[in-house]
Amino acid sequence: MRTRCDRLFVAALLACAGCGTYTTYQTAEPLPRGRWQGSLAVTPGLFVDVPASTPTPTVINELAVRYGVGGDTDIGAKIYSVGGELSVRHRVGTGPWQWALLGAVAWARTDEQAGTTEAWLGQLRLGGVITRRTSTRWAFSFGPALTGSAYTFAGGGNAQGLLLGAFGNAQWTFGEARRWHLIPELSVHATVAGDVPVDGFVTMLGLAIARDF
Repeated sequence: MRTRCDRLFVAALLACAGCGTYTTYQTAEPLPRGRWQGSLAVTPGLFVDVPASTPTPTVINELAVRYGVGGDTDIGAKIYSVGGELSVRHRVGTGPWQWALLGAVAWARTDEQAGTTEAWLGQLRLGGVITRRTSTRWAFSFGPALTGSAYTFAGGGNAQGLLLGAFGNAQWTFGEARRWHLIPELSVHATVAGDVPVDGFVTMLGLAIARDF
């Protein structure tokens, strides 16, 4: 039987969507086989183009779901108002410090407006995460991420970029059944080649709430 809190969470999942994000909101602990997890996140961020001295603030909403496939692996999907993402997480080390590899493919469709142009965006992200669980309630994670991006513009032409960065998050598990998770996360990425999405850096600080099913 669903609680009132569960019903509100599902309703929020269906209502919340936004553009893409460079955050992960993940630990190195994959879901067990057959276990589902739904989550939503709100992520304020700042894109800074250094040559143009142009900061572009944003607030990103996302809706995500993950599923445990076994073998220390789970898969996930996110949707935003302009695109989506498919991802995989595979744990490669256990113990007091857990290690996992992360991979994702994302796509988006942007319109002509302030700060963006009409184009298709494709991204490939590779990374890792290290998690130290201090109790059944708390886990702390950090890791690197490398993101390659390519734009194809509606008016012709294309552009590419490569971002190198890192993230850190804390996961607080709560509720009688310990199925709820609150995850604040900070990420910082800098452009190491090209100029997509900016020739500069991207920083994001957001909050996700997840529920295991």
